[in-house]
Amino acid sequence: FSDVAADAWYAKSVAWAVEQGITSGTEENTFSPEQTCSTAEILTFLWRAEGSPTASGGNPFVDVEKGRFYYDAVLWAASEDITAGVDAVHFAPGRSCTRGQVATFLYRSFNQ
Repeated sequence: FSDVAADAWYAKSVAWAVEQGITSGTEENTFSPEQTCSTAEILTFLWRAEGSPTASGGNPFVDVEKGRFYYDAVLWAASEDITAGVDAVHFAPGRSCTRGQVATFLYRSFNQ
């Protein structure tokens, strides 16, 4: 990526995530390391890191549309009780993901 210097503190992590198929960057040649991630992006990273498992059950969220890059990831996270959305029927996929949310997603994912 043109925006990830070889000596950047996160360069090896970015290369690993790309090699593992967890992310492909924001464009063909950019990663956008300073860009804030959405909740949908974070859960998609986690879902891919888990091997892109199939979700059980239906879609509980009216704002998670089939065909979106995050659809399967969000359904999986909901079925695994990693996320409950922002209320009973909304996920808010474009909402910025806080560090607290990331820590909670990781905790719920690895402590089941």
